[in-house]
Amino acid sequence: MSASPSTAETLPSGPVSSELGVKASTPSQGHPRGLYILFFTEMWERFSYYGMRALLVLYLLNYLQFQPEHSSVVYKWYTSLVYLTPLIGGYLADRFVGPRRSIIAGAALMSVGHFLMAFEPLPFFYTALAFLIIGNGFFKPNMSTLVGKMYRQGDARRDGAFTIFYMGINLGAFLAPLVCGWLRQNMGPTPGMGFHYGFAAAGVGMVCGLVIFLFGQKHVMRAVEAAGNLYEVEPQRSPGHPGRSAAAEEPDEKVPGTTGLGGTLTRLFPPLLFAIAVAVPARFLYLAATHQAQWINVIMPVAFGAISAWMGFTLLTVKGASRDKSTVIFVLFTFSVLFWMAYEQAGNALNVWAEYNTRKAGLGLEVSAEYFQALPAVFIMLFAPLFAMLWTGLARRGREVSSAAKLVIAMVLIAGSDVVMVAAATSEDATVTRVALASVPEEIQLEGLNAGRFSYDPATQELSVRGVLAPFAVTSALAPTVEPAYLKQVDALEAASEKASPEHPITFQFERLPSGYAFPLTGEPGEGLVSRWEEQTRSVTLVASLTAVARSRLVGAGAKPEWRQAITTLAEKSQAARVSGLWLVLSYLLAVLGELCLSPVGLSMVTKLAPARFASLFMGVFLMSNAVAQYVGGSLGEMWGRVVPTSYFAIFVYTSAVGAAVLLLLQRPLRRLMHDVK
Repeated sequence: MSASPSTAETLPSGPVSSELGVKASTPSQGHPRGLYILFFTEMWERFSYYGMRALLVLYLLNYLQFQPEHSSVVYKWYTSLVYLTPLIGGYLADRFVGPRRSIIAGAALMSVGHFLMAFEPLPFFYTALAFLIIGNGFFKPNMSTLVGKMYRQGDARRDGAFTIFYMGINLGAFLAPLVCGWLRQNMGPTPGMGFHYGFAAAGVGMVCGLVIFLFGQKHVMRAVEAAGNLYEVEPQRSPGHPGRSAAAEEPDEKVPGTTGLGGTLTRLFPPLLFAIAVAVPARFLYLAATHQAQWINVIMPVAFGAISAWMGFTLLTVKGASRDKSTVIFVLFTFSVLFWMAYEQAGNALNVWAEYNTRKAGLGLEVSAEYFQALPAVFIMLFAPLFAMLWTGLARRGREVSSAAKLVIAMVLIAGSDVVMVAAATSEDATVTRVALASVPEEIQLEGLNAGRFSYDPATQELSVRGVLAPFAVTSALAPTVEPAYLKQVDALEAASEKASPEHPITFQFERLPSGYAFPLTGEPGEGLVSRWEEQTRSVTLVASLTAVARSRLVGAGAKPEWRQAITTLAEKSQAARVSGLWLVLSYLLAVLGELCLSPVGLSMVTKLAPARFASLFMGVFLMSNAVAQYVGGSLGEMWGRVVPTSYFAIFVYTSAVGAAVLLLLQRPLRRLMHDVK
């Protein structure tokens, strides 16, 4: 949950601009007022992001009735682009816009995006995501830049300032799931369906952040000018501004590179990057050309491939010990992807697990799935100071843990986090629920439903399911037995309902209904939607357009009666398979402890290892590991509901454990490649 450092290039101090007409102030022993402006701006922005993220997948599954594979597609594109666009936003801020204007533009765009989420039609939804992605690209890389520029180099207050700033991030990340989750549960037309109230709350948070920054920016710029850094936060349109030449050779490049396995790694890495640049896009192009994947799935692999080639050519321009150190950054990038791929399941698979597979009630409290996403922020605030004291104490005793060793610990801890989830899933899968059923409809292939967790015993005439039968699994189980003619009538009703309103209701007559049909939208399910249902004439009068939930109920009502009864009964009885929320608590705890080993160490190592002329570029690329991880992790998330949860979580145990083992073997070569960097 730590904030991404800026990709803005650090430039030497130069002439001061008076764009805002601010006056320089003399630094005092305390922190400048601008720090607290940035604290609350970032807090509210993180509130909006984590509030929306906590709701997103559940909104897609519960409100829009997506299947997990489709909700994961949306999630992977949103989260991967959220981490990719700051590369572009940081460049534009550096060269054309400046961080102050970028923050205002980004906050304004995200505010619009959050409020667009309050509208139901899908075009509004996808437009909202686009606004959020673009706005984040402008906003994210520039907040940390301004925090750093309020202090001179060597200012003892600088580290404390970032500690305060990161506390604001985690405070927002803690409050957001609680507030937005409570609104979702309690403010909708039915319990658990108040998503748009939660989205609106996220929008209010972003507007609060924007207003605070607009009114307080003068304090930020005064502090920046007082530190002599105002020139550095101005856009640099001319390549001739003071600073290090991109072609200048650095001292490390005059030092010979290492030999042995480390030297081999350095020589092989550029060709490896070129191979990735060709193989990954080629693989996805082949899948799309042979109709095994959609063409949209080619976009991100091609983008990642292009960046891989770019980095390969960049590495070839670096010489000697500097190339050794740069190679370490790209090695760490690989393991960072593996870590975040597992960690960021929090917003997707773990959120789905919390919603459908975890007991919500306990100790007299009703816990919403979103509440679990507040745990990482709590753990970070509790354990970050302890970890800082631990590393410092060990260093003072001459037992400093190397950065590479800390990364191994991080990989082990994230593997342990998923081992906990494998254990939870094993416990859930051990509960078997049975109902009587004379026979399975011929349209049904049990092995292809609910990740193969259905089974039928003809001898006892019992249908059984292992674990919890989630609502999305109920929908997919009923759909195959629905007559096509009835589905066409539901489609026609949905089209006709688009013009329905209380002032202009529409009446629709079904031509024919399946045997044993019971209209599902009478009473509370149809409240605010259906004003009358005439069973004899098969006519329904609607006063509003058909929602995704209402449509899903109509489709389910068309399933074969005996099968529908068996599935709905199984779904109710299988709730007994839900497991304790303590599994999630322990899993999040281990993941956060791993993050505390990886995040500060990884970012610090990049600043120490990167050549000065590529410092911003390599930092941006290292942070892009989050984008790759989100995309790959989201792609794996598309398997949820098609593989059993134990197998799903085991994927991340294997990837993290293998990563830890390989990284352990590379400890000595990496230490040699790092030369004088610890």
